[in-house]
Amino acid sequence: MAMEESRNFVRLPLLIDYMVQKTYHDLIVLSELLPRKSDQERKTSICQFSNRTYQQLFRLRCLVEWACKASTVEKCGEIIMFLDKQASLFVETADSLFAISKDRLKNASFPVFVMPTAVDVVITGSYPRLPQCIKDKIVQNPKLSEGERDETLERLTSLIEQRLVLTKIPHKFKDIELDKGFVKLTVPHEFSVRLTVPNDDFKNPWQLLTLDLHVQRPVEDDPRPVVHPQQLEYIKGLLQSRLFDPDTEPLESLCETAHQFCLLLQMSILEQQAKRMCGTTWKNRIGIVEYIKGNRITVQYWLGKGNVMLIIYLPAGGPLESLKIDHRPSLTQIPGRKPVCLDLAKLSLEQIVTETIEHRSYEILNKVKGRIEQEENIQVISLSHEQLLVHLNKKIQLRFHVDYFMGTVFCTCNYSVTHHELDARVNERSSPLTEALHKVRMRVDLLLIKNALLIHNIKHQLSLQHTRNPPPPKALEGTSALYIKYNHSDYVLAIDLEKVKLRYLLLRVEAAATTADGKHTVLNRVTSCTEVKDIPVLSIVDLDSMEPVDVILKIEKAIVYTNLEQEWKNKGQKCLGVVPQSGNWCLKLLTLPTNHPVLKQLLKDLSVYVYSVSPPVIKYFIEFDTKHELLPADTFGVVDPFYTSGIKLVVDSFSIKWREIHYLFTLLYSFQCLKNESLGRVKKYNFQSITLSYMIGGVENECFLNLRNHKYRLVFYQAKKGRANTHAIIRPHLEQEISTHQSIFKLLYTLHRTANLTSLVWSLPRLSYWGLDKNTSCHTLWQFVPRSANAIRVFYRANAALDLVCYTADSFAVRDVSSLVSSRLARYSPLPLLHKLAEIISKKVDGATVDILVSTVTQTPDQSGRSATGGSQPATPAGFTGNQPPTPGYPATPNYANPTTPGGYPVPSPVATNKPQPSPQQQQSSHSPFVQPNPSPMASNMGAPSPMVMLMSPQTSGQYMPNSPAPVPSPGYIQQPSPSAGPIIGSPTYCRNTGTTQYTGPGSNAGGRMSSVGRSSTLYINRVMLESLMSYSFNPLTIDSPGPTKGLSALENMLAAYHLKGHIARIVGNVGKDKERTLTIRSNEVLCTSLHHETCFYRFSIEPSTLQTISLTVTPTKEGFWNKAMTDTLSTYFAQKIAVHPFKYHVVSSFIRVLGAPKEILQQFVNIMAFELRPDPRLPWKVSWLPMVPPPIHHDFLDNGVTGVVQTKNKTLFFIRLSHDERPSDPVYIPMVYEQTTGITKSPEQLMPNDPMAQKISEHFKLVNSICIDQGNPQGPGTISECILDLLKNLSPWPVPMPGHKK
Repeated sequence: MAMEESRNFVRLPLLIDYMVQKTYHDLIVLSELLPRKSDQERKTSICQFSNRTYQQLFRLRCLVEWACKASTVEKCGEIIMFLDKQASLFVETADSLFAISKDRLKNASFPVFVMPTAVDVVITGSYPRLPQCIKDKIVQNPKLSEGERDETLERLTSLIEQRLVLTKIPHKFKDIELDKGFVKLTVPHEFSVRLTVPNDDFKNPWQLLTLDLHVQRPVEDDPRPVVHPQQLEYIKGLLQSRLFDPDTEPLESLCETAHQFCLLLQMSILEQQAKRMCGTTWKNRIGIVEYIKGNRITVQYWLGKGNVMLIIYLPAGGPLESLKIDHRPSLTQIPGRKPVCLDLAKLSLEQIVTETIEHRSYEILNKVKGRIEQEENIQVISLSHEQLLVHLNKKIQLRFHVDYFMGTVFCTCNYSVTHHELDARVNERSSPLTEALHKVRMRVDLLLIKNALLIHNIKHQLSLQHTRNPPPPKALEGTSALYIKYNHSDYVLAIDLEKVKLRYLLLRVEAAATTADGKHTVLNRVTSCTEVKDIPVLSIVDLDSMEPVDVILKIEKAIVYTNLEQEWKNKGQKCLGVVPQSGNWCLKLLTLPTNHPVLKQLLKDLSVYVYSVSPPVIKYFIEFDTKHELLPADTFGVVDPFYTSGIKLVVDSFSIKWREIHYLFTLLYSFQCLKNESLGRVKKYNFQSITLSYMIGGVENECFLNLRNHKYRLVFYQAKKGRANTHAIIRPHLEQEISTHQSIFKLLYTLHRTANLTSLVWSLPRLSYWGLDKNTSCHTLWQFVPRSANAIRVFYRANAALDLVCYTADSFAVRDVSSLVSSRLARYSPLPLLHKLAEIISKKVDGATVDILVSTVTQTPDQSGRSATGGSQPATPAGFTGNQPPTPGYPATPNYANPTTPGGYPVPSPVATNKPQPSPQQQQSSHSPFVQPNPSPMASNMGAPSPMVMLMSPQTSGQYMPNSPAPVPSPGYIQQPSPSAGPIIGSPTYCRNTGTTQYTGPGSNAGGRMSSVGRSSTLYINRVMLESLMSYSFNPLTIDSPGPTKGLSALENMLAAYHLKGHIARIVGNVGKDKERTLTIRSNEVLCTSLHHETCFYRFSIEPSTLQTISLTVTPTKEGFWNKAMTDTLSTYFAQKIAVHPFKYHVVSSFIRVLGAPKEILQQFVNIMAFELRPDPRLPWKVSWLPMVPPPIHHDFLDNGVTGVVQTKNKTLFFIRLSHDERPSDPVYIPMVYEQTTGITKSPEQLMPNDPMAQKISEHFKLVNSICIDQGNPQGPGTISECILDLLKNLSPWPVPMPGHKK
């Protein structure tokens, strides 16, 4: 027994050890096999191993948990022991009873009972042991073998066959089958019987084995069987009695009896179907006239047509006759159609009635067909019992059909016209159909014409009011005509509808007003009446073969051509006239207004086509010769504009289009005469638009130029590499420039000059963020507004603004216009922006000398109406006149002020004046690859070049100037600062004597202030300097800074740091006087802001060496509170969580509120920050402080995204987030409230209405508070950390314990 128990049980440590060993072995095997597999196979193997191991360990866990429930197993063992004890008691009772019967009751008078049999009866309820005598009487003899059975059946079949030969078989039995031991006789669709003989004595009657009735009603009528099983048994007994009758032939008697019963069933089914039809589908459409049970049923249909009946009856020919059908009146035999007969296989009266109606409908439609065939010009298409299809002409189709329920013939047309006369004439068998068919044809023609006129917006009327004097033409007397008044003309088309073939008359009418009986009436005076086929223009068209709508439109188009020709002649242009072309017409124009000789030579063809007339759609087809030497190779010489308006407007619109073609060709011709493709070339030209191709940075760009509404339109797109064309930023100003100068060469020069500037501005990030300001709306960090073709104003967070101006491709000016932006931030964060930019450039660009020019500003408005202080250009230096000299290298602008020709177009300038002239740079130095600026007197005094181009090393001149893509204007064209403009401040000045750099900045005695009235500052730099400020590729100044700022430009990093510092000062300074100030501004300098707290000083400082980052330093003023871990935590949290890009207003506001909190609460927030920065791996949860209200929180006074720290006199509300590995995408957001009066911390459930964890978290908070009270710990801010620690340790990840988790 002990050995069996040891086999059935396994020790738990042994099982765990085996599981660990097996897992370790599988892992070793997997590590050896993985290097030989592909990447996909490795992933599959790892997933299979993880899944298999997880299942095994999960089963082991379930086994261990089950082992803890051994009490259930013990209870089962006790139950088994109790049952065994009961069984033993039963055995003892049986033994005792047996002993009593043998010993004590041995001499009793009763016989000995058979105890085993009694026990069997009591326990099993059966009696398995029987006496032999009973067995002999009940048990049957053994069955025949298979061979004996087959031999017996074969003998019996032979006897039946001999019996059938000697017996008379009725002719109703169509199918006789001999099978093993019986014969099957079948009457189709009625019944079948199976007979046999009991022995080989022919005197014995037939034995009926089975009877099967084949008379069935349709399943849709009643799925139940026709005859009840008891009735079937009765009929079976009756048929057996007929077989026993020796006075009759047995089979004939059986067949007659069964056949009569089947006839009764069939008539009963038909009678039931007739009643059902009269009460449902065919109600009031058919009726039962007579019903004689088992003999006749008469059904009448088409009740309104007289005695039209269907009779189903049993003929009187003999007892074996079947049901027959008769029709009143009789049906005629139709060739190719089956006669209507009774289908006994599917007995359906509705089908019989339907077939009868179809047959009669075919007869009626066949008669209608004969009557229609007597008419002329009518074609019969098809005839069936359903419809008769007739074509009156190509479009009109008539369909005659007979109503199944009424027997009346109806006609339908494929057009919605009335045809009551035709319906009445068809049902009257002797009436002719000629007049009715003609009326239908006329109505359809009238309907088609009206619909077409409605679509083409052509007015029509059925009568024309004529004047009495002169009378109307005789051709219109007594006719039914349709009158059509054409738009924009005095012609009326009359369509005569009286005859089969339509007749068209073109009338020319004049309005004549008359007054009669005080009423003013407008009548029409017909001045001419001409048949359309007699008009010369329309004589080439076969009007008889056309539809009426096409004829109407054709005539209208001819009228439009005539009016169009007259309109061009009124404008003084010569026309060849309307000529036929390819079965249509076109208007040939001979001249157009232009004074350009080359454009006149290129014009080959000018035709006008009318595509539609209501409204008029007119196409002008212009073809030019594209073989001229000045035209590009890909020139497309076909112009085909469409216009849709009135005739006069179409002519005026095309005149404008031709003027645009003229101006655009003049612009192209002036550029092509230069034969200078250094800046770009004309890639495509189609006389309506010009596609310019130019190279920027080795990438081909394209510019699409055309004219619309007397204005030039530009579209920029890039042909290759899929990047956007950055010149789209200044597109409106470029359009204004080309409209002013009328020069493609100057446009290309401007594109090259502004390429670097627009590329840098385009690269500014335009991603929108939430919460950048006090409002919770979405904004972008950067915005830009083009001020002119070479000046762009950029805004950072709507607080800082810079004007970027380019003079050449490599010389730029930067101007600080932040004072124009209404911002309260400047009060708390004064920033000498240009001076800081100069510092960054001097640190990033080796050997660069950067100067800032301060000049006097004159308050004179520019051409655009803006003041000079707020304009797009930098301040003009004193002594500069502002007059720009002619730009060498530019083509002369065509003189559009020259006297015009009679056509109204200007005479283009001579070609000789458009030749390019060499620039002064090319004349002075032909070997220089870039522009060398002229030295200024300031350069000799400072040891630096002219401020125009400020990226010039003291050792090498022009070190950072890249090669210009093409000759550029002379330096005299650029607004150069003058040496006498004023002192230069804020610039590192190189001293030759000492070799050091001096800097004069704000606050120094050596220079003036940046914000002085009437003075403006401009920073002049070159391309390399500008890229060092605004490039986003890599910023070397932030190589040691935290990660979030490495991808930003130096300019954005500096602006972000300064604005964050300014926002901190603004938030602290905006505290009202009525509120208790826990933080005050101790100092607010350019690079740092210091705040005072009761325990320390907070110093927010910008890194002075790079100006790229901002940091927080905590200086304790009281001992016993701050330690190094707390100050490091606060500084690190500010750098990693608060001062990130882009900083959020409400995040900074929450952080400032935390810094200004009482020291006890401040210490708890520092602990939360430490938990977040350095999470404990032993705890399942991770905590994060949320400076803003998270989205799951819903309340009336809290909006999502606002400041997440709310402080009152007695309470402090803040939010934390808990994340767990088991729910990585579903963190828990918890609001926490600390009450100063009670010193407890709780979680308000009303702020978590939809969170199932709310109640569980509240219970944790109550438990922590109760434990603190029980242990005697003083309540206070320390409960904040206690509650958070309890949540991190003990909070369940699910509100309800999940499967596999312990409670």
